[in-house]
Amino acid sequence: MQDIAKAGPECLVAIGGSGPELMQLLEMFDCQDIREGFPWMRLVGVVDGTTRPEVSGALALSRVRLFSTVGELLSAHPEVDIVFDLHATPERSRALRGGLPEGVSVVDARAAMVFWEMIMSGKICAPCQSNLHQARAFLTTVLDGMEEDILLLDLEGRIVDCNRNVTTRLGQPKSAFQGRYCHEVEGGSFCRRSRRECPFRETVMTGKKAEAVHTKLDDDGRLLYFRVYTYPLFNELSELINVVEIRRDITSRTYTEQRLQQAQKMAAIGELSTYIAHEIRNPLFAIGGFARSLLRAENLDEEAQGKVKIILEEASRLDGILKSILNYARPSDTKAGEVDVNSVVGETVQLMSIGCDQEGIRIKTNLDSKVARAKGVPELLKQCLINMVKNSMEAMESGKGCITLFTGMEDEYVIVRVEDTGRGMADDVKLKVFNPFFSTKDKGSGLGLAMTKKIVEDVGGRISLSSHEGVGTVVTLFLPPVLAVDGDTLDAEDIPA
Repeated sequence: MQDIAKAGPECLVAIGGSGPELMQLLEMFDCQDIREGFPWMRLVGVVDGTTRPEVSGALALSRVRLFSTVGELLSAHPEVDIVFDLHATPERSRALRGGLPEGVSVVDARAAMVFWEMIMSGKICAPCQSNLHQARAFLTTVLDGMEEDILLLDLEGRIVDCNRNVTTRLGQPKSAFQGRYCHEVEGGSFCRRSRRECPFRETVMTGKKAEAVHTKLDDDGRLLYFRVYTYPLFNELSELINVVEIRRDITSRTYTEQRLQQAQKMAAIGELSTYIAHEIRNPLFAIGGFARSLLRAENLDEEAQGKVKIILEEASRLDGILKSILNYARPSDTKAGEVDVNSVVGETVQLMSIGCDQEGIRIKTNLDSKVARAKGVPELLKQCLINMVKNSMEAMESGKGCITLFTGMEDEYVIVRVEDTGRGMADDVKLKVFNPFFSTKDKGSGLGLAMTKKIVEDVGGRISLSSHEGVGTVVTLFLPPVLAVDGDTLDAEDIPA
């Protein structure tokens, strides 16, 4: 607390008489704020010859000594500085003043009350203000130390205050947000929901806590998840006066949950693939065999042969789908080696350039000549790139657009990026694009990007996708680099225990 003590010697105070102001003065001197605000001032006694019971009791509680005469007071405390005169009659006041030595200040009852009212309105507030500042500093430290966005809203949804995380994350001062509506902070589709689904509106209407999950796109077109909580604030009359809104970024947690769901889905697909291999491929093999036998029969007319060919084609297509499912569900037993990503990208472009030329689509590369070698299998990486380029081709109109393949280093990963200028993806499509069997194409199996994701993750990498409708899509493969100690460089004896 701020030091407001008087510099110099102690000031001793006494009270003469037991007028109606006595109890008030005793209460004031006994107040903790007075003791802390005026530690140099001390009440040493009360001079009162009436010795009324209520006076004796009050002094006992205050631990202040009672003196019958001024002489007794001066004998005990000859250095007394100030005496408050509370006598109701002039005769008693004269007797009090006459018994005091020169140099002792005498203050009458009226002046004493004015004096104390001035003190109570000024100095006594200092400890309260100090405590208030401490409480405010503590609260600010706690709120600014939280990683969540915290907004204080009025009942119209306008921002009254916010914590430091809001200003730091969005790169604007607090004044830029105050007075604006809460839905204007993130903009875009963050609050694109009905009033019934808005947690702020729900809290205003019900006076209870509410929550909801909101999403938004970052600058790279990637989806972010936020869980929004709203809490009511009431005054002493139980009237709703403000709403506190907390926004927590749950993107990482959502991603982890989705990966867990994906793993569970993969386990189910693995069990299903065993059933498929036994129960479907065997009859399918018989269908294909008999269809080929019928096709060799000499007594079939041309129309019948056409129908048998359709059976063979569809059986072959179904067999291809079953192979894709089995390959997707089966753990990879191919040992990862070293991959020259620039070489694989060059081979992929050479292979896909004919199809792009036929569609009038430009395909080009931007390769980093100093990129590290990556862990992986060259043929599997080429399969991933072919799937990605095919998707880009199908996202563009014939005769329009460009596909660019990049290589480089980013965040200690070797990256291979495929960027197109196609129609982009809607938010709901981006949520499902890596799910097996999800496809926006009529004849697609929905395993292209799902297989690509699995191949990349099997070697310790990851895949990211960003897309804006009407602008295009970017898919990036993050592959672990081959280190100088990879392979057989480290023997068991070289590894410290």
